[in-house]
Order: sequence, then structure tokens, then C-alpha cells
Amino acid sequence: MSQELSSDDLTPLEKELGNAPGVGFTLEQIRSVVSNAHNVMLPKDDATLMIATILNAYLTEVDKLHAMHKKGLTRLMADKTDEYVSRVQVAVNQLSASLSSASVEGIRKVFDDHAARLSTFKNNVYFAAVIVGMSALLNVAVFILGGLH
Repeated sequence: MSQELSSDDLTPLEKELGNAPGVGFTLEQIRSVVSNAHNVMLPKDDATLMIATILNAYLTEVDKLHAMHKKGLTRLMADKTDEYVSRVQVAVNQLSASLSSASVEGIRKVFDDHAARLSTFKNNVYFAAVIVGMSALLNVAVFILGGLH
């Protein structure tokens, strides 16, 4: 019996009580359910249907409260989400700036260290070349002096 109801399915009494379409059962649906379950057809003026009317009115009010709370919760979540996203964006921007500066500083330090090592290597190569050159001159001088003896 979970059909979608429209306001046309409601009796004038149900419309007057403010039953929301789709909330609760119509009085005809209740009579049909009782008839199917108990093989007894309730008359339209049966006092049992008063309980159904009261419960339907209650369900309608609960539905109105749910709708109001849904709107409020949606608005609250939208506000909080916007605030959260903006805070995350600020944190990401700060992190990006610090990582960028840290990366630049790190690269600069690596290049400075590399330049210092290259300078030391260049000096060492220069000294090695001087030593090799002097050794070659000394060897030549020894051969020449050895040849003169």
C-alpha cells in the first residue's frame, strides 16, 4: 500500500486536516488494509478511523518538521562547507608557499655545495697538472744529465 498520493486522492476531511500528499494512508486505504487483513469492512464513520486521522495529522506535522530541518541543515552544511573549503585553500596556499621557498632554498644549497666541490676539484686538477708538469721536466732533466755523463 505504498503508493504515491496526490492531493486529489485525499478526502475533503483529510485536505482540511492538512494531510500532506504521500504522508500516511488515506481513510480508504486504511479501510482496504483492515478489510484485507481481517475480512471486516470498516464503516466510513467508524471510531477506529479517528486514530488514523490523528496519526496522519501527526505524520504531516513530522513531515513539515523534517522539511524545515532539512532546509536548516542544508544551509548550515553549505555555510560550514564553504568555510571549510576556504580554510583548506588558505592552508594549501601557505603550504605551497613554504614548500616552494623550501625547495628553492634546498636547490640553492645543493648548487652552492656542488659549485664548492667543483671549485675544489678544479684547484686539485690544477695542482695535479702542475705536479705532472714538474715531474715531466724533472724526468727530462734527469735523462739529459744522465746522457751527459
